[in-house]
Amino acid sequence: MKRRIILILIVFIAVFGLFGILTILSARTAIATTQKAVGAFKLQDLNATKAYLRDATKEFKTTKKFIFVFSPLRIIPLFGWYVADIQRGVDGAIYGLEGASTLAEAITPYADVLGLEGEGTFLGGTAQERLAKAIETLSKVTPQIDEVGKSLGQARNRIDQIQPWRYPDILPGKPGTKIRTARNTIDQLESFIVDTKPLLLVLPEIMGATSEKKYLVLFQNDKELRPTGGFITAYAIFRVNNGLIASEGSQDIYELDNTLLKKIPAPEPIVKYLPNVSTLNLRDSNLSPDYYASMQQFEELYNATQAKKEIDGIVALDTEFVLAMMKVLGPIDAYGAKFTTDEVEACACPQIIYELEKFADEPVAYEKGARKDIIGVLMQQMMDKAFNAPKSSWPNLLGTTITALREKHLLLYFKRANLQEAAEKINFAGRLNQYDGDYFLINETNFAGAKSNLYVQEKVKQTVKKGKDNNLEKKLTIEYKYPRKMDNCSLERQGGLCLAGIYRDWIRVYVPKGSKITKTDGLEFTETEDLTKTVFEGFFELRPEGSLKFEIEYTVPLKVDNQYKLLIQKQGGIKGHTYEIEAFGKKQKAFPLDTDKELIFRL
Repeated sequence: MKRRIILILIVFIAVFGLFGILTILSARTAIATTQKAVGAFKLQDLNATKAYLRDATKEFKTTKKFIFVFSPLRIIPLFGWYVADIQRGVDGAIYGLEGASTLAEAITPYADVLGLEGEGTFLGGTAQERLAKAIETLSKVTPQIDEVGKSLGQARNRIDQIQPWRYPDILPGKPGTKIRTARNTIDQLESFIVDTKPLLLVLPEIMGATSEKKYLVLFQNDKELRPTGGFITAYAIFRVNNGLIASEGSQDIYELDNTLLKKIPAPEPIVKYLPNVSTLNLRDSNLSPDYYASMQQFEELYNATQAKKEIDGIVALDTEFVLAMMKVLGPIDAYGAKFTTDEVEACACPQIIYELEKFADEPVAYEKGARKDIIGVLMQQMMDKAFNAPKSSWPNLLGTTITALREKHLLLYFKRANLQEAAEKINFAGRLNQYDGDYFLINETNFAGAKSNLYVQEKVKQTVKKGKDNNLEKKLTIEYKYPRKMDNCSLERQGGLCLAGIYRDWIRVYVPKGSKITKTDGLEFTETEDLTKTVFEGFFELRPEGSLKFEIEYTVPLKVDNQYKLLIQKQGGIKGHTYEIEAFGKKQKAFPLDTDKELIFRL
């Protein structure tokens, strides 16, 4: 009897051992094939990507069959968790690969337009004509987008069941962190895919497939920060007809302000912080941190100018968008000069930014009159160069544009409700969001005229703990450094740029409605309300080569139980501000706030 039991155990161990070995080998093969698919896509080879995705899916399905043998072990306490997690992980991989395959098939007809090597449908004609034809058919892609969303939803469901706490980071490779990263990535990817659908449906209309569209393009100088991303320096008009884009010219914003037919009294912040300005101009109209609200104000003023044209929307861009596009396209020729991304010693910044700042700032000695349409000319030249660029650079151009939209260096506003709703759905419209947890936004306005935001560095730290009545108690610390010598910023100067001048900053901190300040240090703040939020408002000055630090302690009327959620929204135009978050004793690694960011702390 004992021998029989021992024999059964030996057979049992041998079988499970064999299947364990086969499972490991199969999983390694599947993972390697998946990595090959990623590599092929990076090389822009769509056909090879699809083939590797198919192979990887088959290999993971084979792995799943081997793992199924271990299912009875799921009833074993503790050990069963890990068996179940392996099965969930493999299932998640299969669903994810199936979603990727569906997406690859959906974009196959657009391979040529997207700059991918594959059997594209839209061949022949100019690049812009091929793009226009492709945009017309985008509605055909939406059924596949739905399928991709369903597959990613299934993958998310499986991965979310894997608890990171079962895999402490003291183990090699920090598995807990990798699991959390995988969960966040899948969640964000699923949301992006699902939210993209409304925009794809209306993109043909945006690009003039049904009728010609006209868009007003604003240049916001992010080096002179304003609430939606920068001081409005210039504007251009572009018309779009069946995907074909052409400029109708551009001008300095002061020229447009000079055609205003009515005077509107300036709001309190303008009167208070901009001496000798008593009326509201277009250049100062973007005072709301909500891009939609600011553009409605801008449009009201624009309609009262002699130069007004019927427009379908307003697109805002800043120097970072121009710089990012030029890093892909290379130098651009305009006005007999070459604009580049090469570093200029005079400003410790790229030459294109230096030239744009010269246009915005330098006294009359600079021939601004000859270049009053510099923004429109640069945009047209950039588009012409993009459409004539080799196909291999198109994915980078598309990626650069999407990144600029996500990071709010490019903002969209449409007059038609369905177009605006689609832009808001994917967070390309610069709106202040409603949120079912804690909320935080720092919005700053440079009222100095100097381009101080080219140099000012900012670091933000928040600590969160449970307070009385189960509400939140928070401490906010903001530090500024200005590591640059002061420029000559006098109005009488004969030349040179006023980049590093005194930084005069109107700061507003948006938090959940009902929040209350309990203590401040370093700067006085007042409590106001705006856009359904409580706002802590203050004003300070910072000189070049100086530094500043201040703190706010406040309460938030929010109760938390199993988890704490925080949405941090990013102001348009800012770049590289560092954030540190500590909630209930748990620290989030310091990160640059490049996009809106949601943090979830499980308690």
